[in-house]
Amino acid sequence: MNKRFLLSVAVSIFILYILFSKFLNFEEFLTALSSVSILLFLASDIPYLIQAVLMGYRLSWAMRRSGVEAGWKDSFFAHLFGMLGSDFSVGRTGYLLSSLPFKSKLAGNIGVVSALTVIDVIAKAIFGTISAVFLIYLFGLSINPVLFLFAATVFLGGIMFFTLIASQKSIKIVSKIPLLGKKILPYYQDFRSSLESLRGSLLFLFIFPLLGWLLRGLEWNILGYAVGINFPFHIWLMLHPLLTLVRLIPVTVTGLGVFEATLIVLFPEINPETLAVFGILDMINNSLVDMFGLFSLWRMRG
Repeated sequence: MNKRFLLSVAVSIFILYILFSKFLNFEEFLTALSSVSILLFLASDIPYLIQAVLMGYRLSWAMRRSGVEAGWKDSFFAHLFGMLGSDFSVGRTGYLLSSLPFKSKLAGNIGVVSALTVIDVIAKAIFGTISAVFLIYLFGLSINPVLFLFAATVFLGGIMFFTLIASQKSIKIVSKIPLLGKKILPYYQDFRSSLESLRGSLLFLFIFPLLGWLLRGLEWNILGYAVGINFPFHIWLMLHPLLTLVRLIPVTVTGLGVFEATLIVLFPEINPETLAVFGILDMINNSLVDMFGLFSLWRMRG
C-alpha cells in the first residue's frame, strides 16, 4: 500500500483522536449518532445520485468528443468508480481511476479525466471564494485568509495546467527528459490530444459542477435535518464549496478529521458531537452510492 496513503490515514486518526480527547464527548457522540433520522439520511443520497447521473453523461460526452466510443451506462459506472477511489484518496486524486474502465488508450482516457478534474477543482475554488465572501459579509464569520490563498493557488494552477498543455513547447520539454523522454512521449501526445479535443468546450463542461453545487447544497440541507442541524438551504449551499475545498488539502484521507474540525471552529455554538456526526455521515453516504462503481470492474472483464 502507498506509504503516503498510510501516512494520511495515520494523520486522520491522530486528528480524530485530538478531537475526541479535547473537544468531543464520546458518549454524547454516540447519542447524536443514534438520533440520526435514517430516512432523511438515505434521502440525502438522492441529490448526490442525480449529480452522478449528470456527471456520467458529462464523462460520456467528453470521451466521445475525444474519439472514444463511450455509452452513458459505462460512463456512469466509471464515474462512480472514480468517485469511490476519490473517497479514499489524498486530495481526492483517486478520481483518475474513472479512466480505467474504458476500452481505449489509457493515456487518452487519463487526459479526458484530468481535464474534467481540473475543471471541477477550479470550480470548487471559485465557488469556495464566493461562499467565503458571502459568509463573511452576511454572518461576520472569521475565515482564515489562508483559505483565500489556497483557492487562488488552485485556480491559477488549473489555468497554468491548460496553458502548459496547449503549448507546443510542452512536447519538446517532455521529449528532452533524460532517459524517459522518448519512451513517454507517445503517451504524453495521446494525453495532450485528448485534452486539446475539449479546449473549446470548457464553458459547457463548467455547467455540470455548477449544477452539482446546487444539488450538493440540497444534499447537505437534507443531511443537516437528518442530524438535527436546521440551517436553511442557502447556508448549506454556501458552506458546501468552502468545506469541500478543505477536503482537497492533501493531508488526510478525504479531509477526514480536518473537515470535522473546520465545522467545529466555524460553528462553536452548535453541539460539536452533532457536527462530527454530520462530517462522518457525509463521507459515508457518498460512499454508499459510489460503491455501485464497482460494477465497472465486472464490465471490464466482459
